[in-house]
Amino acid sequence: MRGGRAARKGDAPLFGLFHLLTLFLSALLWTLLAAWNTRAAALGLGPLAIGGFNGGAYVVYVASALLIARRTDRWGSKRPLAAALFLFAAALPTGLLWNGKGLGWMALTAGLTTLFYGFYYPCVEGLLSRAEAREGADPAGTTARFSLSWSAGNILGMASGPWLIQCHPAWIFVGGSTVCVGAGAAALVHAARYGERLPGAYRAPAPRPAGGSPNRRGLRTAARASLFLACLAFFGTMFLYPKVLWTEGVGASRIGPYAACGNLTVFLLFLSLSGSRFWIGRPVWTAALCSGALSLFAAAFLLPAGSLAYALLPALGGLAYAVPYAFALYYGLDTPDGDHAGQGALHETLIGLGLGLGPLISGGLMEATGAWRSLGGLAALLAALSLILHLGLARAGGRCAVPAKD
Repeated sequence: MRGGRAARKGDAPLFGLFHLLTLFLSALLWTLLAAWNTRAAALGLGPLAIGGFNGGAYVVYVASALLIARRTDRWGSKRPLAAALFLFAAALPTGLLWNGKGLGWMALTAGLTTLFYGFYYPCVEGLLSRAEAREGADPAGTTARFSLSWSAGNILGMASGPWLIQCHPAWIFVGGSTVCVGAGAAALVHAARYGERLPGAYRAPAPRPAGGSPNRRGLRTAARASLFLACLAFFGTMFLYPKVLWTEGVGASRIGPYAACGNLTVFLLFLSLSGSRFWIGRPVWTAALCSGALSLFAAAFLLPAGSLAYALLPALGGLAYAVPYAFALYYGLDTPDGDHAGQGALHETLIGLGLGLGPLISGGLMEATGAWRSLGGLAALLAALSLILHLGLARAGGRCAVPAKD
């Protein structure tokens, strides 16, 4: 509501301060991810070593999400977010100390980065879900607005990161610190004015189905299983992609735009799903879409080397990731239990596990086979497993009611 008026069905989606912060901070995250993976490839690290580096960093991400972020259901979100942003601003200049062949300072920056983002994403997911639900917003709209915000930022970060770390590394770390200070100040001002509220004229939710509410637990578990498998395939490829393209002779100025195709597909899919509700409460549809998108990604590894393949491979990988992400986030944040940050923490924990294990598994497979196209076989196996697990877990959770059409 705004000024005491009730939310009105049909109002345009509202993007607010925390969506804007998510866009900028997601751009910064993917700039940093692209930076340290490009630097690792330039230093001659093998696929397994790069995978192990990312795996170690994302252990910190998972710990931050599970041990710290989920507590913001009790603490509140805006002031803890501001404090975390100021601390991260102070930590980012460690990136200016990356030099030579040593990985120590790069590992410290990576650990501090994943510590911050493991807290940030569940915290802001919980804030948006909890505050918008109190204003009468549609949970599907909440999911769409947040997803569009971070995916737009990811495009900017992945496109620019490899070039910036090679040509203007100071821009990343000094500019990132400046962004974090401004974001922290904005969060404090918003908290002083509105408390934990996010006032606005939101689209009202669609009517619940007659005969009971949907089987949230079974659908949530099924979507999260598919999301985890998609993370293994997508991030296992994307974190090694600078190394793959580097060995194929692609220059740093072209690596970023190719890799950004993955996040561009993520953004476009969220845009197309933002007004769609046909999949809600229909596990057969969601299982087929998750497995089908992952199968397309696997098929892309059969394309002959060249510009089309280098762009299409991450694009289809982004599709394979975005489909289950949208389903898992919707079913997670549409919670009647008030544990919004807790559900966000579990959601980000799965992503963190995929971010850590995916590059490690893919790096080991590449070194064992000597061929990066072997990752296509892994994706095909995960697609089959996704279909089986998704249907099995959804049905095990109980019979699902079908929602009324919008």
